[in-house]
Amino acid sequence: MDHERKARTPERGRAPSVDSLSIATLCLDTDSAEQIRSFLESMPLAQLATELQHYLADEQDSVFVDRLKDLKPDICIIDFDRDREKASRTAERIREVLTETAIFAASSKSQPDFIIRAMRSGCSEYLAKPVGRDQLLEALARVGARRKEKRELASGQLLAFLSAKGGTGATTLSIHLAAHLARNQGRRTLLVDLHPDLGDAAIFLALTRHQYHFYDLAENAHRLDSDFLQGFVVRHPSGLDVLPAPDGVDSPRHVATDAMQRILEFLRGQYEFVVVDCFPALTEEVMAVIDMADQVFLVATPEIPALRNVARHLEFMGRFDYPRDKVRVVINRHMKGGAITDAQIEKAIRKNIYWKVPNQYNEVIRAINNGDPLSVSPKSDLMASLTEWTASLTGKQPQGSKKQEKGMFGFLGG
Repeated sequence: MDHERKARTPERGRAPSVDSLSIATLCLDTDSAEQIRSFLESMPLAQLATELQHYLADEQDSVFVDRLKDLKPDICIIDFDRDREKASRTAERIREVLTETAIFAASSKSQPDFIIRAMRSGCSEYLAKPVGRDQLLEALARVGARRKEKRELASGQLLAFLSAKGGTGATTLSIHLAAHLARNQGRRTLLVDLHPDLGDAAIFLALTRHQYHFYDLAENAHRLDSDFLQGFVVRHPSGLDVLPAPDGVDSPRHVATDAMQRILEFLRGQYEFVVVDCFPALTEEVMAVIDMADQVFLVATPEIPALRNVARHLEFMGRFDYPRDKVRVVINRHMKGGAITDAQIEKAIRKNIYWKVPNQYNEVIRAINNGDPLSVSPKSDLMASLTEWTASLTGKQPQGSKKQEKGMFGFLGG
């Protein structure tokens, strides 16, 4: 027996809508499958992704789970008539591994007990057979409305800092920028230290008293809500909230891509800016952050090894369908008249420099030792650069500031 039928290709001239919902059906009887297929062909609201012909075999059915993870359907319609126990177990498993997927039960039995059991299994809609067009359309509209509401809530910007080479100062810049956003720009900001061990954010901010870290939160991703989050964040005097990294090396840390995406989407709904200090390796966790980030700041210093790594990172990330200006190159410790000119850097990496942060090492070290990134002298070139950078992100020009001229430490385009 054919265990899976691929969805029909949309008619020529009828491309799926950007907001179209993807649907997977599981074990639908022939008549119901044909009805839903026919309805969806005339509904721009949804597209049929696949038709699976089996339930979850058991809790170890990795093939079934992996298939659904690959598809990531917005909706799964499960037939509860063929085998109600297996259908319930399948719904429960889908709810566990695909928390953003809505589950519909389809059944010819409409007694309250059957409906309640399906809802307890994780189903949000109960389609009575024979499935009517209006019934299906109303259920799809409710899912679409919930998705739109969630998207509107998750309006915060996600900014990722990635070092092209260890020691380029990505952590320092992410901390300074986040603190400026919080205090000088008055934006609700969260700094996430993604390092799996020995992260520096808490030390740089003198936040020595914290019980939990980001990976503790990740282990409880299924419990996320606003109150639960507050037990993990640490508040800096600047008003910046911080999710520290582990300060030991006890055990390896790993967060699955779907869990990382769920956490980041939630955090974006809680803050205006979420600044993530990534560790310098393109791991599964870091790639999940890059995929979801609004902007990725690839940080390098004006030296050959770092610039070589910038070029390699840009080449790798160029394989993905990212917007042109998503990945932006930041040159830290920039010096006028340095051994490598800006023109040579841009020629080597084949991309414009987005931002140049002046080399004021003593100022930075003093701020780190003070545990306050905002203790940098307000008259310094470093403070001027950071102030202009945050203003460019918020669209709010600081009072008394002047726009940086081209050739200074400024926004040169991506």
